[in-house]
Amino acid sequence: MRRLLIKTNPVFFLFLLIATSSLTILIFSLLRLPESPPITTTGKLRADDLSNELGFFGNMMVEMLPEDLVFTAFVPSEKSFDRDLGMTKPNSTSKSKPLEDDEENTYAVVTRILAFSVVPYRVEGGDIGRDETASYESLSGFALKIWRKSGGGGIVVNGVETEKMGLKRGKITVHVMDGVIMDSDFAQSVAS
Repeated sequence: MRRLLIKTNPVFFLFLLIATSSLTILIFSLLRLPESPPITTTGKLRADDLSNELGFFGNMMVEMLPEDLVFTAFVPSEKSFDRDLGMTKPNSTSKSKPLEDDEENTYAVVTRILAFSVVPYRVEGGDIGRDETASYESLSGFALKIWRKSGGGGIVVNGVETEKMGLKRGKITVHVMDGVIMDSDFAQSVAS
């Protein structure tokens, strides 16, 4: 009489044992898992949300931030980028340095400005009382002193006034500034 293959070949027996136990575990795991909600991706922040208010470089700055975390960005206006840094958006007819000349340099400058002008907290105009100065540390560790305008129409950050306040993009609060927030070393390097 012919003996069964399982009794004569221990390797086959071990393979069969592992295969059946793995299949059993897989089946029970699938039956026990709760139904997960459908995954919806929002992708990148929509560039058209605040593009008119922020401008080209402002959108570039805000898109560098993760949209699921709370930040407050004090973004320079398009006019401030041109006036203070000599940066204009691509295809501009201005005599300032266009983006196409040195794309890596442009991203480096925008990233540096982002590090100076973004705090990992939500800062609203109502958070700062009259005759109060709030101190925050930016992402780069640069100290930001924030106070209300004397007329009550906005806030001032390190001497730079706001143009527009309280713009939202996800969990990010954006204030458009009438200047660029930067430290003195960076300001000297930009000026030269």
